[in-house]
Amino acid sequence: MPKAKALTIKDDNARVSPYSKSKPSKSTTSSKSNADKENADAKPSSKPKLSKAAAEIQSQYSDFRDIPLDEFDDEVPCYDDAAIVRRKLNKLLTDKQNIPNTNKKWTQASMSKEMEELEGRMGTVECHRNSTGPSPRSLGTFLKKKGKMGGGDSPAYYWGYVLLEKLRIWEGGKKSKAREEAEIEFSGGLVREDPKNLWRVIVFKGAPTPYWEPHGRDCLYYRLHYHA
Repeated sequence: MPKAKALTIKDDNARVSPYSKSKPSKSTTSSKSNADKENADAKPSSKPKLSKAAAEIQSQYSDFRDIPLDEFDDEVPCYDDAAIVRRKLNKLLTDKQNIPNTNKKWTQASMSKEMEELEGRMGTVECHRNSTGPSPRSLGTFLKKKGKMGGGDSPAYYWGYVLLEKLRIWEGGKKSKAREEAEIEFSGGLVREDPKNLWRVIVFKGAPTPYWEPHGRDCLYYRLHYHA
């Protein structure tokens, strides 16, 4: 009896080539990469290195408020005009810096509180027609003023300057060339007056026509003269 032939069934859909090695999808690779980043050890944040001057002053004082400032007639002479003080205060606010040795940011409220703290430690200083001391309101008004001595009669000008000067020393900052020149030209400091307000008072009182002349202390920033 003859052998039966093997039955062969042809399948057109049968796969001939071997399966290719599968690659992980992009989403899988990406999620794995992100997971690795999340699980990686966080690098410790490095604190900025203190300058020699800052390290020295901070070794003497644990609180920047305790740094003493030179005084003239029981007041700290102001060698920066109101515009400069205003610009520096606004920079503290916009940079969102921390108050030294605290986790609190500089805001108008915290800045005003620091000024009030300095006044409590150093004593009240007369600010001409506004002698109520620093407050959130006086600070807000001062920061909106314009001109070199706009708001110069505000307590926020004086205590803002005192605050900035203590911070400058605490951080080891150097005096600018303009600051050094002001110390020579105005040895007793700058007048804490807003020329616009002073002009109105003089006119209303019927005083002779005044003119301004740069000078040393006496009236601090400008000495007022009268035409004969």
